[in-house]
Amino acid sequence: MSETMHCPRDGKPLTAKIYEAKIEVDECGACHGTWLDKGELEAIQATVERDYHEALGKPHDTVSEGAQASRGPIKCPKCGTEMDARPYGMGSQIVIDVCPEDCGIWLDEGELAALETFFERSQAETKIPLHWRLWASVVGFTRKRK
Repeated sequence: MSETMHCPRDGKPLTAKIYEAKIEVDECGACHGTWLDKGELEAIQATVERDYHEALGKPHDTVSEGAQASRGPIKCPKCGTEMDARPYGMGSQIVIDVCPEDCGIWLDEGELAALETFFERSQAETKIPLHWRLWASVVGFTRKRK
């Protein structure tokens, strides 16, 4: 039997739940933050059970690095080491908390959905050849200026 993990934000017990594709995550019932063990984010991104198609065209709310820093550091719910707050990937504008001991990541409320949307948006962009994306950007820019 494993020891109960607690939310690094409010200390409440984390509850295991199935997110998608039988991937078990740990969620705080109070702040709705989510703990993902090492490799779980990649497994979630590899599935296509949730449809974020409508969200792809909308801007997403993000927590800036300054706002993340103002929350203060948190400790890994598994090993107790102070976690590193850092942007996820290039251009995502989503700041996540990462355990330096490689236990996993902490995502505040809404960040998991934002990451999935970012990933789907990135996948959609890679399917369109770069020269077509550049052409569409130039055409869109010139049309807006007229």
